[in-house]
Amino acid sequence: MDEDAAVAVDEAPPATDIDPAPEAVAEAPEAAPTVESQPADEGVADVPNDIKAPEYNHPFLNRKDVYNPPTTRLPEESELALAKAFLLKTSEKTGISLYDHLTECLVRILERKDTNDKYNVVDTFETLSADIKRRHFKPDQDLHLPGALRKAQEDFPPRINEIVAARVKLCEQAPTEEAAGDNNDVGEIPDIMDLANLYEWAGLSLGKRDTFTLFLSLKHLVHTKPFLKSVRVWGKILGTQRNYIVVEAELKDGVTDEDEVEEPQPEPHQDEGVEGEENEEDLPKPRVKPVPHVPKENGEGVNKYVYYVCNSAGEPWSRLPDVIPEKVQLSRKIRKYFTGDLKRKIASYPPFNDTEAQYLRCQIARISAATVVSPAGYYAFDQDEDQDEEDAAQPQNIVINPDYEGLSNDQLLDPANWVHHVPYLLPQGRVTWENPLANQNDADEDEEGSDDGSEGSDAGAEEQEQAEPETGPEILSPITDDEAHGETPAWVSRMCSQMSTARFSPVQLRSTSWPGATVIAYNDKFVNIYIGDGLKDASLGDGGQYAPPALPPMQQEYGGDDINELMDPTMAEEQAFEDERKAREEDQEGSEAEEEEEAEEEDEDE
Repeated sequence: MDEDAAVAVDEAPPATDIDPAPEAVAEAPEAAPTVESQPADEGVADVPNDIKAPEYNHPFLNRKDVYNPPTTRLPEESELALAKAFLLKTSEKTGISLYDHLTECLVRILERKDTNDKYNVVDTFETLSADIKRRHFKPDQDLHLPGALRKAQEDFPPRINEIVAARVKLCEQAPTEEAAGDNNDVGEIPDIMDLANLYEWAGLSLGKRDTFTLFLSLKHLVHTKPFLKSVRVWGKILGTQRNYIVVEAELKDGVTDEDEVEEPQPEPHQDEGVEGEENEEDLPKPRVKPVPHVPKENGEGVNKYVYYVCNSAGEPWSRLPDVIPEKVQLSRKIRKYFTGDLKRKIASYPPFNDTEAQYLRCQIARISAATVVSPAGYYAFDQDEDQDEEDAAQPQNIVINPDYEGLSNDQLLDPANWVHHVPYLLPQGRVTWENPLANQNDADEDEEGSDDGSEGSDAGAEEQEQAEPETGPEILSPITDDEAHGETPAWVSRMCSQMSTARFSPVQLRSTSWPGATVIAYNDKFVNIYIGDGLKDASLGDGGQYAPPALPPMQQEYGGDDINELMDPTMAEEQAFEDERKAREEDQEGSEAEEEEEAEEEDEDE
């Protein structure tokens, strides 16, 4: 009866205005005092020891999972401050407090309130809380150990932030009203997004995001530089640290280039007889034949186009300097990978004595002259141009043929239907040949004076006659005339897709001399692009890649009859040899002792 009464008391509701059930009150023990009958200052401590806790009639007195309000209450502001201080206690394991954790959870829930229509937040609260805790996880092990966990970098390097800021600025920036109203003064930009589809057919791509960013960057380039007539994407040079995105631009007629880079004048070559500190110390000098100075071509020939580069799409464009003939000659003798830093000095032998910007410009000129091609008939010679006899050696100007109808894909697959429309780059480093001895003879005549001027002019004329003009393939010559490297042709062509017919599949041509140079064509469209390291294939030609000679065959042991192997001595023979050696040493020591005694006796007699 007592156990049933105790259970009835535990399950009874708290004391309210509603009277408890008469059965529970009748069965409750009389000795059990109620809470209301106890004084307020005695509390639970004054309860007799013989009375057990389950015998109290208050249902929440002995339950540990229920909050027991204190008998005396503080002001609400103080209680709120104490509760907040309790929630702000930082955990030693995670390093965060419950207050911050709940705040971050609520912020995350409110941010995703528009996407939480399908499910209730209470169903995913545990997952959200665990994900937030996982983000604040800090490993206990040393981060410098190999294989240790590392926290993701929240603060990006300054360069990444600059690129992101530049790209955001390109997307937000709109052309000005003056530029938008006068579209005739803005340079032409090809449809890069359409050409990107041809790139993908050939397995090449700059990335969808970078391609669109590059389109916005070119649009900003032609608006900020009104002296540009047209621009096109030349390609991408891969570097060891950063890459180069190269853009080719054509200047308008009669407009000066405001971004032209001033190149330092080449220093005159000093002979060994010139007095100086180095000559006084008799320092060794490299035996390098000086390259004769040749004037560069301004606005024509190899410098007809200007080139802008940047390391990533969206960054500011940097103009490359014009090509210097002497640097082109030196670039053919060295092989250096690009690093992505235009101001880096080139360390090589023969010494280049210039920065990576000039070396990059020389490689672009060489690649363009060798790999930029077009279908036969797309370009034609300018018939309106009157060419003098003096300019007969110079390449003629070409224009787009208005009567060009286009070739079928089957015809484009044949390399014989492709021609070079960029002039050939002579070994001298120019498109048109210039006598390198002319300037030298003029300088010698000025130094010799007027009296010896006739003799100097005669000697200069003889040397000038000895300098033979350099020649090369004419413009619009077929690419089949390019020099093949053994069994490897200079160009390789194939269909971009083997699954469809030739009518619906683009055609691509790849250069074997300059890996990375590709031409993609489809009906009346074609595009030239270069994506590579900017170096010529070293395994082709006479000066190919070095390969060590093969090892000679393994030598055989000598098996002649005139060599007989000696037998090892036995133990008895070795013992006899040792006894004989000891007896010989004892006899020698005895003879030496006798000689010393005789010498002493002679000294005593004297």
